[in-house]
This record gives sequence, C-alpha cells and structure tokens, in this order.
Amino acid sequence: MKTIIYLILIALFTGCSVLKTLENLPDTLNKTENLIDDAIGEISTQSSSWQTTLQNLENKLVGDAQSTVRTEVQQLANRTIAATGIELRCNTDFLGTRVIQGLQRIKAKLLNQSIPERTPVFCQVIPSEIKMSLTPDRRDKIDITGYDFDNQPNLKLFLYSNGQKSDVTQYINRLTHYQIVLNLGNNGVQLNSQSDKISLEYNNQELSSITVIQPQIPNCSVEDYVIPTSTLTFTPPHISGDGDFFGHGPRVDCDVNAFIEGNSVKVRVYMKAQETAWDNTKAEGFNIFTLYTAPSNRKILSIVTDSSSSQSYTDSNYEIDFFQQGSGEFVKRFAFTGDTAWGGESGTKTKVDVDLNKLTIRLKEVGNCQN
Repeated sequence: MKTIIYLILIALFTGCSVLKTLENLPDTLNKTENLIDDAIGEISTQSSSWQTTLQNLENKLVGDAQSTVRTEVQQLANRTIAATGIELRCNTDFLGTRVIQGLQRIKAKLLNQSIPERTPVFCQVIPSEIKMSLTPDRRDKIDITGYDFDNQPNLKLFLYSNGQKSDVTQYINRLTHYQIVLNLGNNGVQLNSQSDKISLEYNNQELSSITVIQPQIPNCSVEDYVIPTSTLTFTPPHISGDGDFFGHGPRVDCDVNAFIEGNSVKVRVYMKAQETAWDNTKAEGFNIFTLYTAPSNRKILSIVTDSSSSQSYTDSNYEIDFFQQGSGEFVKRFAFTGDTAWGGESGTKTKVDVDLNKLTIRLKEVGNCQN
C-alpha cells in the first residue's frame, strides 16, 4: 500500500496522469522485482561481479517510479565499496553475500514485506588472541572489521573470567558501520589472571570470541640446599643443689635435633648435668636455635641428611671433654664443660659447644609456578 501511494505521489509531482501511473503500476513493480531477482541470481553465481551487477541494476532503474529503489541500490553499492577499503579484509564471497542480503531487503521493502534483520558479521579481528604475557600497552585494544555494526543495540560485549560472565558493552567504540574497537586500556575492559575470553554476542548468540591466553606457568622446581657448618653453645640453667659438682661427676646427657618449623630449620639442644653424690646439684634445660630461614619464594619440604645426634658420659676431670662424631652424624663434635676447679659451675660454666656438620634440606619453589 505504501508503495502504491508513493508511486501515485510521483505521478502527481512529475506531471504524469494518475490514471497512467496506476495503469503502469503492476508492470513497474514486476519489472523492478525482476531486475532485483536477476541481480541476485547473477551475484549468486559469480560473487566477484557484485559491483558491476549493482551498477547495471542502477542503470536499468530509470523510471521515476523506480527512483527510490535506484537510490537504495546506490547506497548499497557505496556502503559495500567503502567496506573494501584498507580498513576491511573481507573476501569476495562474503561481500557478494552481503550485497545479496541488501538487495533482498530492498525487494522486501518494495513489496511491503517483512524486512530481514541485518545481523552484524565479522571479517577480521586484530589481534585474534590476547596474550597476557605482553605488557598492558601492547594489548590495550582489539580492532574488528566487518559489516553492519551501526545501529545495533543488541550487539553486546562480555568478559568471561573464572566461570563468571560480565557485561562490558560500554567499551565497544563504533568507528564506522564496518569497524569497531574494543577498549582494553586502563579505562576499558579490565583483564586479569582469571580472564578466559572476550565474547561479542548478538541477540544472545555468540558471533565471535577472542581467547585470553594466560602466561604458561612452569612447574615448581625442587632443589637441595646445603646449610653450612656452624657451632652452637648452650649453658643449661641451674636447677637444684648448691651449684658445685665438687668432683662428683657430673653425669652429662645431651641431645641435638634439627626440625622444620614454619619456613625455618631449627635446632633443639638439650643438656643435663647432674651431680652423682651429696646434694644432687643439677643443671638442665634446652634452647632452640634458628639454623636457616628459606626465602619467601621457597618452601622447606624436608631435611635430607641426618638431623639428630646425642652423647652421654660421666665427667671425671676439670678439663673440656671432646667427643668426635664424624662426618656422617648431624653433630660433628661435642665439647663439654662439666665440673671445674673453681666451683659454682652449675648454670654458669657447665655447658656444651656443638659443632654441626653441613645439613642438606630440600626446597620447593613457590609463587609463579604450579605443582
């Protein structure tokens, strides 16, 4: 009906009689429809001919009643020609298909039929993937070229991160009907280590997705570390008696053990020196020494080499007593001071000096790695 009214108006304003226009109306509509069908058929068989076919169609639409259709064909040609520029890399078959769809829309409008929807199509996405290993300034945008990007309120942009979907449509910048830019900069889509992909969707259907490639995480390394030799000195506190062993021993017991606490290797040195007669003077206790603390990017897994040694004996002199353990033990040598010639040694002079061998521990890398 709209077409009929339009053609009547053309006849009135161009000086043609209404009767003549109405008489020719069916022929005009049929002729225009046939010309469009012929153009569609020609492009369907040879998509590369779309530009020539549109030009020929435009030349054939010479009547006043066909002027509106001719204008729309010209606009379709101009739109498609623009899409072949440097900004777009669509192949010939694609362009031919879009021209056919455009002609079908023109035909539907001519016949007052339901006009097919223009679904946006992507031709090229640069870059085709987002590498998070690049510095932010080298991955701050995505250029997308295609067709029919204008006036598309149902074209949405979503960010998928760790199973969550976020609407980030506000970061679509439409430059032309055939070019859009996705902003990934500081004021755009914020990507992180959990981001999986960016998806462009139309009417709830995914048209294109750009994968976010996270840096490959290496396996956590495991290595052995040797703690250098060291000497620990411990004087047990006085517990009972008058503090003088007075030549009665003392009986000495000593245990040295290494263990892991938190991210440190610690050593517990225990010593007891007990008088063997009279008022039972005794010195006894232990102390904890930190032997090694691992750096923050390492975790202590285990102690590899021997981690304990012990020694017991009864002192019978006023000299320092040495006990050599050898290289296979945790303690290389014990040096005990038990009784002394000056008296009052419990808690003051009675002590042990422990010379430790090298201790091997196993460390595991933590942080930017995976198990």
